[in-house]
Amino acid sequence: MKKVLTLVAICLGSFSVANAQYEPEKGDFAVELGFTPFNTESGEAFKLNEGMLKARYFISDKNALRLKLGFGIDNSTNTVTNTADPIDKTVPYVAGETVTKTKEKNTNFSIMLGYERHLFTEGRFDVYAGIELGYMMNKFSGNQTVEGSYKSFDNKGIVDGTSTQKDNTDYTNRAIAKFDDDGNVLTSSNNFVGNLFAGVDVYVWRNLYLGAECGLGFKTGKSPNTYTSFDKFSATYKANGELVNSTTQIWDGETQTGSITNATATTSNTTPTGTGNSVCDETTNTSFKLYVEPAIRIGWRF
Repeated sequence: MKKVLTLVAICLGSFSVANAQYEPEKGDFAVELGFTPFNTESGEAFKLNEGMLKARYFISDKNALRLKLGFGIDNSTNTVTNTADPIDKTVPYVAGETVTKTKEKNTNFSIMLGYERHLFTEGRFDVYAGIELGYMMNKFSGNQTVEGSYKSFDNKGIVDGTSTQKDNTDYTNRAIAKFDDDGNVLTSSNNFVGNLFAGVDVYVWRNLYLGAECGLGFKTGKSPNTYTSFDKFSATYKANGELVNSTTQIWDGETQTGSITNATATTSNTTPTGTGNSVCDETTNTSFKLYVEPAIRIGWRF
């Protein structure tokens, strides 16, 4: 008897789920969180940038208002070490190590207000379309330091000289190693954006659903002046014996060129021996683009 009752209960439960009503109703409220499960970068899957947090309120059975928010602060540091040590040591050569340290900062914020018209619900699928308008801000900056230490060898493999050098480069209003879809370096910007979209929600269990969207996006805004400045610090150079190749070094602001014989030259000067900067003027950009939402949304309707 217990087995029969259990079987009946399972059948009734299955019937109930199969006939559940997934159509939205007036007064329903939903909260969604977007994530990118196929993004292999550490920590990128659940970042809340570009409208990854969304709420919608149904003002009628078929019409809903929505609010999308995005924000993020991304500070990263990356260090790369390169070494050069030629295999053939029977000829004069230079071996060394270069350490490149890159620090990047990226802050973003977005807010979008929109309207949805839910067209039809078929089984677990709820199809809708709509329009949204909003504002998006990105702020980029960074710094890159390159430090090198080198040794020169004669044709007997004996150290003939050593040197070190350090270069600093600062980036304002631009990224260092981030690019847009067209391969251009990302820069700081303030944009007005608008989207015409269509989407679908798939209910996986009662009020729990997954969703995705596609549409036509419009963006217009300004990127402020972009500055790139650098300092090159003088090298510390020591040489004993005859150098095979001529060298050019800057010591205490004076350029010395030529071979050095039986000499030791050292400088502790920390004043930049070379400085420079480049400026890109403020730009205005406008674009239209077909898009597919780069995330899967998971939501709950109350």
